[in-house]
Amino acid sequence: MSWGGAMKLKEIQLSCKNLSFSYGKGQEPVFSGLSLTVGKGEAVLLMGPSGCGKSTLAYCLAGLYPEYAGELEGEIFLEGEALSSYGPARRAKTVSILFQNPDNQFCMERVEHEVLFALENINYQGDMRARTEKLLEQVGLAAWASYPIRTLSGGMKQKLALATALATGARLLILDEPFANLDPGSCAALADLLGRMNRQGLTLLVVDHRFDWWKPFLSRILLFQNTGSLNETAISREELKENREEFVSRGLFYDDGWLADKHPPEILPDAKPMVWAEGITLFHDRKPFLEDISFEIPKGSVTALVGSCGSGKTTLLHAIAGVGRFRGRLMLGGKAGLVFQNPRFQFLRLSVEEEILLTLRTAKPKELEEKRKERADALLLEFGLLEWKKQSPYALSQGQQRRLALLAMLAGDCPLMLLDEPTYAQDERSTRFIWELLERRVSQGLTVVMATHDLALARACSNQVLLLEDGKLKKELL
Repeated sequence: MSWGGAMKLKEIQLSCKNLSFSYGKGQEPVFSGLSLTVGKGEAVLLMGPSGCGKSTLAYCLAGLYPEYAGELEGEIFLEGEALSSYGPARRAKTVSILFQNPDNQFCMERVEHEVLFALENINYQGDMRARTEKLLEQVGLAAWASYPIRTLSGGMKQKLALATALATGARLLILDEPFANLDPGSCAALADLLGRMNRQGLTLLVVDHRFDWWKPFLSRILLFQNTGSLNETAISREELKENREEFVSRGLFYDDGWLADKHPPEILPDAKPMVWAEGITLFHDRKPFLEDISFEIPKGSVTALVGSCGSGKTTLLHAIAGVGRFRGRLMLGGKAGLVFQNPRFQFLRLSVEEEILLTLRTAKPKELEEKRKERADALLLEFGLLEWKKQSPYALSQGQQRRLALLAMLAGDCPLMLLDEPTYAQDERSTRFIWELLERRVSQGLTVVMATHDLALARACSNQVLLLEDGKLKKELL
């Protein structure tokens, strides 16, 4: 069904026709000939494969591109007026955006100051303190108002980013992977909040790899093509069941059916511990955080760390990696490689190829450079990144950056891999791809410890699930 022509002009919140965008002259367009219409009060979900241009489109529709990067052809209209005619303050009051990576939109040091800054930028005329308190309460961060932003977990940062996006009072909210890094309880609370605001008239345009949380109030789904063009056929929530094959054929999530053939790896009966901890206490910003915890992780196993946002999953991974403070006995059976929750924080070179070569040079300093480059090409091909080897890591999509960060660590042949949310921002095809790569490495002896909010993945693929809750560590039954 083609949706745009069915709306009257007065009902249109956002529209564009034959939109094309590229990051520079002579570069291939990220998308081209793209048309989109969003009606007032709708909740529209954009889905498509990792790297197809969903986030780039979101930045264009929010007015960030081409003002800050790239070249745009075509015109975007907001409430019937060209978006290019809006000044920054007026635009902020009309359309607001939540970035996929919340660190990219913070300007201040403390939680409450970030929300106050957003209110000051729109010249908010009411009681700023009261408005800030209400927004932080809405997203579940009232108790963290005075905390430094750097001390928050990834999920808590996501909540803060939402509070700042809501602070402007914009009538259109563009959300890029808003449930990334959130535990299931936080996802349910956020979905309930956004559903209520949508019913009160807030228009939502969402980029996400899953439709589960949106289903109760979703207007329709639009599917991106692999070529970066938007399929104009809309799928309503009532039509989801009959369109299952449409999602599966494109490698998009429909449900967790892809896990049906997955199982934990077999552990050798005499497997020695790769990680052994007894009575350790972890510190977060100089404060004791998780106290007196003990656990053992066998070689060649997969262990999942689960728990709510801020429960200490990342803190524990950092302690195991040797970059976090702890007290007690903690021993490793080999070197550990750590893949950050935000992969941009670990890139050290300005090309994809050099990022891999850096690891290879460190791991095998006596190897010939020609041999290293052959290995780098083989690894990049295996990870589906070879065609981008001369690109900057920062020019990749979030999903591609996550694969590159994982590859950069695996290239070092560390026997222990610590992964912080390894599958977020990936479509089903990419998630399966990543996991099958890890399965092959685990069958060769790799030990994996991953922090994840994907409980279905944790239960299907892990030998043990460790739950962090109320400052304690508990072993979950699978």
